[in-house]
Amino acid sequence: MLLTIAESAQAPLAVQLLVMLATAALVATLFRRLKLELIPGYLMAGVLVGPHAIGVVHDAHAVESISELAIILLMFAIGLHLDVSSIRRGLAPILAVGAISTLLVTLAAWGAMSLAGVSAPRGLVMAMALSMSSTAVAVRVLMTRREGRTPHGRVTLGVAIVQDLISVVVMALLPPIAKWAGVADAMVTSGKSLPRWAEFVSAAGIGLGGITVMILGGRVLLPRLLGYVAKVGSSELVLVVSAAVALGAAIGTSVIGFSNEMGAFLAGFLLAGTPFRYQLSGQLAPMRDLLMAIFFTAVGMNVSPVMVGSHLFVVIAGAVGVVLMKAACIGLTSWSAGLAARSSLLTGVYLASAGEFSLVVLAAAGTAGILGSEQLGTCIAVVILSLVVAPMLIVPANALGASLVGVKPPPWAVRSSLNTTPGEEAHATPVGRHVIIAGFGPVGRTLADRFSVLNIPFTVIELNPRTVQRQATLGRLIVYGDVTNPDVLESAGIEHADAIILTIPDDEATLRACQAVRAVAPDVFIAARTNFLSGKFLAHQLGADLVTVEEIATAQAMEREVLEQLQRFRKPGEGYPPPATYGEPEPAHPADGPGA
Repeated sequence: MLLTIAESAQAPLAVQLLVMLATAALVATLFRRLKLELIPGYLMAGVLVGPHAIGVVHDAHAVESISELAIILLMFAIGLHLDVSSIRRGLAPILAVGAISTLLVTLAAWGAMSLAGVSAPRGLVMAMALSMSSTAVAVRVLMTRREGRTPHGRVTLGVAIVQDLISVVVMALLPPIAKWAGVADAMVTSGKSLPRWAEFVSAAGIGLGGITVMILGGRVLLPRLLGYVAKVGSSELVLVVSAAVALGAAIGTSVIGFSNEMGAFLAGFLLAGTPFRYQLSGQLAPMRDLLMAIFFTAVGMNVSPVMVGSHLFVVIAGAVGVVLMKAACIGLTSWSAGLAARSSLLTGVYLASAGEFSLVVLAAAGTAGILGSEQLGTCIAVVILSLVVAPMLIVPANALGASLVGVKPPPWAVRSSLNTTPGEEAHATPVGRHVIIAGFGPVGRTLADRFSVLNIPFTVIELNPRTVQRQATLGRLIVYGDVTNPDVLESAGIEHADAIILTIPDDEATLRACQAVRAVAPDVFIAARTNFLSGKFLAHQLGADLVTVEEIATAQAMEREVLEQLQRFRKPGEGYPPPATYGEPEPAHPADGPGA
């Protein structure tokens, strides 16, 4: 019945979304069982339900607005995560590796497209799209293998960020490339058409001027705006205002000739310099992931299995060629910049597949009319296959890398900083033994003062922006955000923490925090505070190791102080019993018995 309704041309959007999400969940679950990534699963789900296969959902344009919003959120999130200081050591060679390797892959792929008879503008777009790697896949591999802080892990992450930045430029260049391809209306000035390259330069000049104004204005206004909103409102209001800023920036860049995605990225980049970045990133993550699942499923609907079958050799050769070419270009460029041979090989393999931004660029190029449906479907099929093939090379690459340990870097890169593992660098949060204090009320402040005296390193998580600003001014490591937010926990150094102390005076919030912390850090010691004894048992069930009950602590403190005062009035030979143990079963009174 549901499939019949979905197949109708007038099917409600909710029904089509239900079919897409249900299919995406099933296929992606199967892919995870096979230890494959989620993105190919979403794409395959789109192929299955799309008009070229089962045909349950006929029109991918029905969810076009949702797909556009997904890309805006993705670009906004990329901007939020762009922290140049985290890769400041070795920044110049990382930028060089990212830019040069992407250029080499683009030129090689563009040349291959030209030999295949593809026109220059269309071949350029496809080459630029395929030169992008999957940041999501690379980050997930590094996290799974715990290699994020290794030399090749740092370079992989850095190159992925550089490619994300390049993808923003690629998206911004699509309108002028569309004019070059002859699929956009010519700009008319005084009744006379400008040459296409003149239009290109004119549009770029106007756009760059507008972007400069947005950056300068945003750096001055956005921190003040969000600071004011946080003081008078809540974290939810900060999220609402930030989303409005992202959408406003997206509209602004579209007005001056660049893409919506460019504006969203700029908004995220400008907000990355504020204390709210981690809280915003965590709040946006669930919605972003949901919308991206819809986007990738909708992209997969453009693939025709019949077309792929008729071009099967092209798809397989294209995917294998992309993976090998990117692994070689990125690996050799990394080695030339001074990275060890084994690390260079792993960096190339980790970034060998095409990625999510390949699909974003291809989808935008298809919408702009630069690519036809057949070219678009073939390229998407190549991307899907590369995402499946590339992770299979990781184990062989590690085995091969062991034989490359003795290979020396080129003479000009012997002193490269790429091979250093960060340890003595300055970090925003401790990376060794430290404690996290969640909440900076009277309890949290007392603990922080005591830890300072004992020279115990600690980081504070707090939602009051005034407190965050004040303590940061005093030199304390403090993060703005909700302790239940995984991004906030990560920024506070939960991965390296010995313990986290939950001083929040709210039982419900404490229980949520226990669950969230235990999910992110299974081995960290959790000390929690609850108001009532009933909350102690729930907190233990949700992962807390030590729970202090406020009513019991108050009773013990009152008894101790009262007994101290009563000792003043005791008679000779008399005394008062020691404090009782609260919260535990008391022994039966001697007079109590079966017949009492």
